[in-house]
Formats: sequence, C-alpha cells, structure tokens
Amino acid sequence: MLRSLSPLVADVQVLGPWIEGERRGIWRTVMLQSLDETTGNRFFVQQLEKDGGQVRVSTSTEIVEIGELDGAIVSYRPDAPSEAQAELLTLFLDIVPLDGEIAETYELFFTSQEPYVFGPASN
Repeated sequence: MLRSLSPLVADVQVLGPWIEGERRGIWRTVMLQSLDETTGNRFFVQQLEKDGGQVRVSTSTEIVEIGELDGAIVSYRPDAPSEAQAELLTLFLDIVPLDGEIAETYELFFTSQEPYVFGPASN
C-alpha cells in the first residue's frame, strides 16, 4: 500500500471525529507539495468512514484557494468542535508566502455537503 502513495504527499493528519445523522467517521487532511517547491501547497479535507468493515474516503475536497496563495503551509491546527456542531470542522492555517518571511493566519470552516469558507483569520 505504501508503494502506491504519491511522492507529492508532504503531510497527512487525522483531526478528529465527524457526525452526520447516522453516519460517523473521522476528518483527515492531506497536503501535497510539488517536487520543485516553486508553487504553493495543494490541500485536501477528507471524510473517512467504515463501510462493511473497510475504511473508505467518503468525500475529498481540495481547498483551491490555498494553492492560489503561492505560499507554504508551515502549520495548521483544528479548533475543537462543539457538541452542537459536530459536523463542522474549523482549521487555522499559518501560511508563509513563497516570496515572504512572515506567516499569515487563515481560517477554514468546512461542513460536509456545503460550500466551505476560507480566508484571512479574523480576531
């Protein structure tokens, strides 16, 4: 299985559980980096769930705005979900522009089957 893993995968994180009606699973993020490092990262949010004893990717969404920033993700962290909104994933991402030195913080609000919201973090 590991032999088929793309060499572009730079980071994979399991972020915690999601619940959607009767369905349950975990959130996972996958970050890709080009081999020449002249472009920004590609970043995906995935939902994993068990299906007949097998774990499968039920959704996979690329956050295209991150790639358009031409920056490198230096860190990201989830915000703990509230019990009232167990289906909502909130991430804070620190991104350094490829031509810069200081990271800028962005936030991502992601809910399955709805448009996500991505932009500069608000205080």
